[in-house]
Amino acid sequence: PRVRTAIGSVTAGKVVLSMGIWAAEMPEFRRTMVPVSADMIATAPMADRLREIGLTTGIAISDSSMLVSYYRTTLDGRIVFGKGGGKFGFAGQVGTKFDGPSRRAADVEVMFRRWYPALSSVPITETWRGPVERTSTGRPFFGRLPGNVGYGHGYTGNGVGPCYVGGRILASLALDLDDEWSATPLAKGPQGHFPPEPIRYVGAYMVRGAIKRKEAVEAAGGKAGPIDTYLAGLAPAGLTPLKKK
Repeated sequence: PRVRTAIGSVTAGKVVLSMGIWAAEMPEFRRTMVPVSADMIATAPMADRLREIGLTTGIAISDSSMLVSYYRTTLDGRIVFGKGGGKFGFAGQVGTKFDGPSRRAADVEVMFRRWYPALSSVPITETWRGPVERTSTGRPFFGRLPGNVGYGHGYTGNGVGPCYVGGRILASLALDLDDEWSATPLAKGPQGHFPPEPIRYVGAYMVRGAIKRKEAVEAAGGKAGPIDTYLAGLAPAGLTPLKKK
């Protein structure tokens, strides 16, 4: 196999594709993942305030909602805060559609202020967004294409920890080993496919809207209606699977 770029090419005995959501632009993976934006904001530096409330370790923190919220501190004393479930890409297209400032910065800021009302006076100085992939199962998948090409995709925005496991799986596949890593069900290729377009694109926004309404009602102590509950149940599992009642 040969990898070609605008300024040259590399030929190798084997190639491993580990492209994240950009793999969705390839026909082989187009229906296995949905591009969705994660939107971020960053506060002004406030190291003294962070010491006052004990946020000094830089540890990453997230909730378990489907439209996950997450944050951490930075070395220069900021909080960077993000939220998943933004813009979707049609037919697996990524390009530059997810570049630039966040278009949901106001919504992300509302969630940040809710979590840290004591920091309500701290200004937001930066916003941005970027694409992550969402698989039909919420789990990554690995496998081989013809021509000595392996692949690993679908971390759904949670790649830091699972990448260790993914690396072991990809190494076993590349070396043609028959071990626990190459035999895992995660190494059997995509475990599901999304509907064709435009059903996938329209359905993604319908399901996201239902999840947003359901989580808002539940956060206020209420119970979501049956339609929103049903539509939300069509989404791939998040950090905490939706419980069937």
